[in-house]
Amino acid sequence: MSAFNIAKASYQIRPEVFNMDYLSKSLNLKKEEIIKRMKRLYDERLIMYVMTPPMQIIGYGLYYWVVKLKEGTSKEKKQALSEWFQNKDEICTGAEAEGDFDYFNGCHMRVLDNLIYDIFYRLRDLPEVEYVHTVPIRRAIRDLYTNMPDSLNDYRKFFLDDDTIKRLAKMQDKMDLTDLRIFKALNTKRPMEEVYDFKVLHEISGLNPDEMLMGIKAVIENNRMLVPVFHFNTRKMGLKSRLFLIKLFQMTPSYRKAEIADEIATIPEFNMINEFTDSFYDIGAAAYADLTDTDALFEKINSFSEVEDVKVADFTREFRRFTCRLDAENGMWEECVLTDDFLWDITQKVMPAINLNINKEEEK
Repeated sequence: MSAFNIAKASYQIRPEVFNMDYLSKSLNLKKEEIIKRMKRLYDERLIMYVMTPPMQIIGYGLYYWVVKLKEGTSKEKKQALSEWFQNKDEICTGAEAEGDFDYFNGCHMRVLDNLIYDIFYRLRDLPEVEYVHTVPIRRAIRDLYTNMPDSLNDYRKFFLDDDTIKRLAKMQDKMDLTDLRIFKALNTKRPMEEVYDFKVLHEISGLNPDEMLMGIKAVIENNRMLVPVFHFNTRKMGLKSRLFLIKLFQMTPSYRKAEIADEIATIPEFNMINEFTDSFYDIGAAAYADLTDTDALFEKINSFSEVEDVKVADFTREFRRFTCRLDAENGMWEECVLTDDFLWDITQKVMPAINLNINKEEEK
């Protein structure tokens, strides 16, 4: 892990922690140009380096959940609840949405009771909330266009293709085509020797470069315990991710549900795919509505005879990605709190009510 940790802590001012020889050769750009652009992209809060491990393997349950507000809930009330979610450190990935539901958030928890008492019960008591549905993750298949450890095939493959980045370059003015080519090259699957510059990591940390290489290869390539990836600021770039929550008929066997999830994963336009368990819903799949024909994707989903219902909503604001905050407007870009509830027993506490009459709740 040391190589990733050093890169994560340094790339903001030392982009050369990444292998500039590889990037320069693959992009046909000078190293100095790549470094200058990466610094600008970070300084303008357009990119962030994050990582995701298979949480279920390292002792956590990965519980996502969907919140639907009652019809007629004011924008002010929803904004206040969004601020509460934004500042709730236990939420590792989350977003505000518009459509068939209003929020899609996730927590990594060791004890399910803590999640129920700390968040679900408090949401249940809000008169504005129609329902909270849990969607526990059985398999995290793809995120940020990158195949995760639970994917059936093509682990770490990055699915953002050249035609899509050309369209993206034309539809916004924050990242030009060269910036996006750098972004794609940084995320492209390759041996760890070509990901980091271990001489630079040694210069920064004093650690043995050979040992760092051996360690990161074991964690990422051999044991599939970590996937690092660059994320871009969707709000600044005007992108909205459209999430499809797919409910299969109750009699669909588990093996078939897994097969359907894997078949959906063959569609490269989806940037996020999760298979759920113990939930009203069975699969979640998301694609950027501005970059993709999501009506066609909806038809592909409905082409499975096992599909009973599909709920659809667009993300209008993302709170966090893998514990890293995305609210650059609050000066909190990349602030990260990895919570662990192992020694907590929230069931013995009386948690304060969520107050939607003010913008920020004083007490979590």
